[in-house]
Amino acid sequence: SSSRLRIIATNDFHGALEPRPDAAGVVRGGAAYMATAIETAVRACAPPCETILLDAGDMFQGTPASNLAFGRPVVELYNRLGYAAAALGNHEFDWGTDTLRALMRQAHFGIFAANVRYADGRDVEWIPNDTLVRRGALTVGIIGVADVQTPRTTLAASVAELRFDDPAPIVDSIARVLRGRGAQAVIVIAHEGAFCDRDGATNCHGEIVDLANALTEPVDAIVSGHTHSFVDAVVHGTPVVQARRSGQAIDILDLDVGVGSRATLPHAATVRDVVSDSLAPSPGVDSLVRRAVAAVAERMDRPVATIAAAMPKKGEQYALGNLLADAQRWAVRSDVAVMNNGGIRAPLRAGAATYGTLFEIQPFANVLDRLTVTGSELRSYLERVVGGTGEPRSHVSGVVVRYDPTRPVGSRILSAVMADGKELTPSAVYTIGMNDFMVSTGEGVALARAARKVETTSVSDLDALTRYLSSRPQPVAPPDSVRLIARTP
Repeated sequence: SSSRLRIIATNDFHGALEPRPDAAGVVRGGAAYMATAIETAVRACAPPCETILLDAGDMFQGTPASNLAFGRPVVELYNRLGYAAAALGNHEFDWGTDTLRALMRQAHFGIFAANVRYADGRDVEWIPNDTLVRRGALTVGIIGVADVQTPRTTLAASVAELRFDDPAPIVDSIARVLRGRGAQAVIVIAHEGAFCDRDGATNCHGEIVDLANALTEPVDAIVSGHTHSFVDAVVHGTPVVQARRSGQAIDILDLDVGVGSRATLPHAATVRDVVSDSLAPSPGVDSLVRRAVAAVAERMDRPVATIAAAMPKKGEQYALGNLLADAQRWAVRSDVAVMNNGGIRAPLRAGAATYGTLFEIQPFANVLDRLTVTGSELRSYLERVVGGTGEPRSHVSGVVVRYDPTRPVGSRILSAVMADGKELTPSAVYTIGMNDFMVSTGEGVALARAARKVETTSVSDLDALTRYLSSRPQPVAPPDSVRLIARTP
């Protein structure tokens, strides 16, 4: 006889304990509302139906209430909700491995990544690979996967001694072992993602699609993360889901287990939105959230500036990115500054900007560095900034670059005019400000290697932003000028 296994899953929670309005003003997410959605999905699973709650990583990093307590409120939340397992996200490493290991000890669930090794190939003893979980009469195997790009998406020093291997052969070998040990269903939780069309099911591409296609052993479901996207697809016969980010949705996936050698999917998975005004908050979780938020309220509610007009994140070039680059150039007194779009985590709303709202835009506590470089090195770096397909994914301050995207990569710049109105001079010496993530891991590595001097200023990106905004005439207007200008045919 078959039983039903209901997989309920989240991903990329990023410490989002409180609900937040989206671009259209719809209030989404919030731990107390996510908890109600999960509890509702559990209750709707009538016997013979068992539930298992999973997460695909990036749980802790991103809000004051979580970050200032180094993720502990999220561990408390996940323990209370009864998570069985989570994947190891790249941002799990943001506070170093000592903090990560402390969080792992506090968690009542394992945080898994089978494809993480030491540089010499040994398995990492404190990062578990997989587990078998009993749910009623069912035995469920779970395999965790970390993103192979992790060394490029977290501070290099945090993962210096670790290697992130291709997960496909590892998942294959573990799936075989888990089935041999009695697993009736095998689920992969992976901090790797995809982008699909609006239906979440067609034209999917990305690392998790590549992994699903590369597997030779059957797995019954893949819970994905990292790309903050909506995925509700079947790839290579395997259902793959992802529920956006920040508790804005949950995955619900039902498998029939016990018919033949692998589970079957009786009906489509669903990614269910968590819209706060259509759900009642879960009382116990609500009080947990209030405690965590109250602990940081005094610091977070401090007003910093008044913002004249909203600065959303739209496309790749926008006023907020210019503002952050301006703040950093001002704070480190450099000729130029560059801000990576991946480090801009929230929009800036019009009206009063508090320390807390600015924190959510730049939650990583990256420290700003100042590099001394020649004009020709700066120019070749700017060539890399405009060398991709589509719009550049960085913002600049102190230089206006006109470029031709139809020209070969490396010779696209038509002009680069500095703040004093003069063209960039190859033989001159310039200073450039950027965060330590970019210098050590991101797109600034080659420039830092070539630089005459790399100084750490010990100023954090958030301090630069708060000081800059409070020093400006109020209300602060969006810096709308375009600085990376593509020649249009």
